[in-house]
Parts: sequence; structure tokens; C-alpha cells
Amino acid sequence: MLALPSSTSEDAVASNVFAITVTEPEIEAVSRDLFASGHYSLAVQEAYKAIDKFVGEKAGESLSGTSLMDLVFSPKSPLLAWTDRKSKSEQDEQMGYQRLYSGAMLGIRNPVTHEFNWIEDQEIALELLVFAQHLLRKAKAARIEAEYLAALSKPQGAP
Repeated sequence: MLALPSSTSEDAVASNVFAITVTEPEIEAVSRDLFASGHYSLAVQEAYKAIDKFVGEKAGESLSGTSLMDLVFSPKSPLLAWTDRKSKSEQDEQMGYQRLYSGAMLGIRNPVTHEFNWIEDQEIALELLVFAQHLLRKAKAARIEAEYLAALSKPQGAP
């Protein structure tokens, strides 16, 4: 286990904020000890890898990174969606989140994975972990489009 800061240090305050704020088990489990011990880049890396893994498993896809996010959250034919995308706002939400997920993989996950100590600032790391948590929660709320469409095509009263 990684060394945790003493309860009197400034890092303990950040760890307390982390404990109160980062509550999704998939994010908390992979990043808590890394964040608390000052390994901010690794904490962020693991959180975004957890998102990638969750989305791939939920969508039944083996791709990863931007390729996965572009496919899964495609505005035209998504594998995961939140709405029917009938209104302009619903279409914008799908496209916007596709870009957020894809951008998070490209602009956050990739640099922290390929560069040593990409994130050294505790506050930035916490912000990125909270954003990761939002993306994970949004993915959890998404419906699997194939199941939704299959249910819509069933005749009324059919099992």
C-alpha cells in the first residue's frame, strides 16, 4: 500500500476533499491511494482507464480510447445513448458527450499514460478525477441502444 500523508499535512485536506467528492467505486478504488500518496498522474490515468473499460464493457466493444468513444457515442448510430435524439437539444447532447468522451481519452488519458508525471498539481488532479466521475456516471445512465430499440419493436403485451 502506498504511504498516506499525515493528518496534519496540507495533503490530508486534499485527501479529505477527495474522499467526500470522488464516490463512484470504479474511480475511487483505482485512484484513492495514488492520489493520497501524491501520485497524481497515475491517479488520473487509472480513473480514465476505468472509464474506458466501463464504456467498452457496457457497449460490448473491445476497442479503446477515442476509437471506442467515437463509435459508442456516435451521434448518428450510437451504441449508448440517453435520449431518442429527436430534438436539436437531444442531438446536441449526444454529439457533445461524444466529443467530451473522445476528448477525455485524447487530451487526458493519453498524455498521462504516455508521459511521466504529466500532472503534478493536486488541484488539477482532483478536478480531472471529478470530471472522470461525471463521465462515468453519465455512461452508467446511458441506455444500450440495441436493447432499447429491440424493446420498442416488440408488439404490445409480448414477453
